[in-house]
Amino acid sequence: MAVKLRLKRVGRRNRACFRLGAFDHRTRRDGRAIEELGWYDPLVADNDKKVALNRERIAYWLSVGAKPSPTVESLLLQQGIDVPGSGKRRALSPEERAERERIKAEKKKKRELALQRKAAQKATQAPMSKKERREAKKAGG
Repeated sequence: MAVKLRLKRVGRRNRACFRLGAFDHRTRRDGRAIEELGWYDPLVADNDKKVALNRERIAYWLSVGAKPSPTVESLLLQQGIDVPGSGKRRALSPEERAERERIKAEKKKKRELALQRKAAQKATQAPMSKKERREAKKAGG
């Protein structure tokens, strides 16, 4: 049985709310889910109350081969849940983002120091004549 993780629309007209569930792929959009896994309310202003997910059960369904719909996939990635085989990366936590920025700053600093050393070395060298450059080129350097 092919299982999909997808959203089921609930709520009233112009005030949609969605339940995340594991569905047989043949089930209609608002049909019965195999298992309810959480909910998503796009109209709530507070991001903490916008989504509630049962992470353990979602991980289980993903591990047994359930395929998330594109919308559910992006929702899971935003919530920091890795989706195997998606080719996309999950959102970084603040600690991971800070670590990545620190590494990027270190690399930039090393690159700038190397450029400064190279410029200083070039400034101290005496300029070569055409004959010396030609000989250096023939020598392979």
